[in-house]
Amino acid sequence: MAAAAFLDLSNSESPEFTGRVIAALARDPELMERSGKVLVAAALAKEYGILDIDGRQPEPLTWTSS
Repeated sequence: MAAAAFLDLSNSESPEFTGRVIAALARDPELMERSGKVLVAAALAKEYGILDIDGRQPEPLTWTSS
């Protein structure tokens, strides 16, 4: 842990969070509208109202072009 002290994990996601997002996506009646696209779990979680196991909602880290 000391060697990784420089890492900021304040926006990290648990495996359960990813699982919750996948389960919500699988239940989405508009699932096929998302086919063929890159999906970011944290962005979908905001849309679906999903929280991580600690009650946080991680911020999506996405690249945007200018």
